[in-house]
Amino acid sequence: MADKFDLVIIGSGNGGYIPAIRASQLGMSVAIIEKQENLGGTCLNWGCIPTKALLKTAEMLHDFERAADFGINVSGVEFDYAQAVKHKEQVVNQLRKGVQGLMKKNKVQVYKGVGSFVEPKKIQVETEDGETQELEADNVLIATGSAVRTLPGLEIDHEKVISSDDVVSMQDDYPKSVIILGSGAVGVEFASMYHDFGTEVTIVEVVDRIVPSEDPELSTELQKSFEKRGIRVLTGTMADPESLEKTENGVKITVAPPDQGQQEEEEEKTEGGTYGDEPDPAGDTGDGDGDGETLEAEALLVAIGRKTVTENLNLDATSVELNDRGEIQVDEFYRTDEDGVYATGDVIGGYWLAHAAGHEGIIAVEHMAGEDPLPMDQDLVPRVTFCRPEIASFGMNRQQAEDEGYEVKEAKFPFRAIGKALIEGDPNGFVKIVADAETDLILGMHAIGPHVTDLIAEGVFAKLVEGTPQELGMAVHAHPSLAEVMGEAGMAVDGHAIHM
Repeated sequence: MADKFDLVIIGSGNGGYIPAIRASQLGMSVAIIEKQENLGGTCLNWGCIPTKALLKTAEMLHDFERAADFGINVSGVEFDYAQAVKHKEQVVNQLRKGVQGLMKKNKVQVYKGVGSFVEPKKIQVETEDGETQELEADNVLIATGSAVRTLPGLEIDHEKVISSDDVVSMQDDYPKSVIILGSGAVGVEFASMYHDFGTEVTIVEVVDRIVPSEDPELSTELQKSFEKRGIRVLTGTMADPESLEKTENGVKITVAPPDQGQQEEEEEKTEGGTYGDEPDPAGDTGDGDGDGETLEAEALLVAIGRKTVTENLNLDATSVELNDRGEIQVDEFYRTDEDGVYATGDVIGGYWLAHAAGHEGIIAVEHMAGEDPLPMDQDLVPRVTFCRPEIASFGMNRQQAEDEGYEVKEAKFPFRAIGKALIEGDPNGFVKIVADAETDLILGMHAIGPHVTDLIAEGVFAKLVEGTPQELGMAVHAHPSLAEVMGEAGMAVDGHAIHM
């Protein structure tokens, strides 16, 4: 006999376990199905958390390198990669236990195995040993997420051709030279990290700028910073998978400029914005033309984006529809075409970001429960990338806003005019605000520099409450603090910045 629940969730990443908790709070009986050993999905086990733990180690290495600038003479500093991995695992394990505890606290029943539809409201769970169990539910939430993708000829072997999953799984050593295909969030984060580890890094990007889905000025500033650090950046460059050669010491691959048609096609794909771990056209490869160059390194990191995970769901047993990119189609409340079946997170496309998935899941279960939630405004989703320098943004840039018919006013304020940035020895970068000239409402914000992944939250909240740049400037910001850049940027929109 099938176990019965108000809600069955397939997948335990942010798009799964967070709505499970909210559904329990709303009085629903909830089951969650997870095929992996641990709860938490990609973010906790292979993505957000382990990568940022390693990036923290990279940041500390950088701080030791410049300690003399602050009057601290350091000698004998050694990078202990094994200890960095141990720290990463300690953080991940602590958070895994936290998620498990939250499931127990909220009386969410956890089933380990692969979940698939038998009928629209009946789910089969198949364990590793082949045993099956059926669950029935009034509602089903699909939150199966995404997985790394590659291209023919660039198959992942986990040694010389690697993915982001491999980077965070390496226990004993790391490559001393690496070629990174793609410069989305994943590509530039690992480029920054590996360089601080002492690795020789080359980025290969098919369009004419890195992080091509961000504001063009962020791309320019980040490339300038990377090249100053010694990271080689090849934009307008395409890798040829057929040229890939695995050698005794690593890999060789030929890169060359794409032809004009390929270049225009890839640039069109970036218009409108794709962020986070979304399938990133910046990493697409092809034959190209022009003079080629052969690159050599110990490893080739394929960072060209991700693909949705739907293959084991047996969606044919439902009316759930996929688009041509394999994304589940949903409405503003994350309902699919099958009554009572919802979907959230990477599997529906949009912003492939853990924090977006969690909010989508909350809206979905509140809608199931009749709470009448507001749809999520996509322009309120912060996009954050934890390379050095950090980049963060939300909403539209000038070109996107003008394409939507807005009369735009914008301004940017540099960190070099902020005392705390000078104190911390990190004065490069800026915060840019894009506003509607008619209403003064904030349309977007784009930032690069120290701790902007934290600072961007103030701008998101200002937009949420229909704030204006002037009101950002009216808010009193502590001195000296990095947050002062937000107030100054707000005042700069009308030409009233104080320290410029």
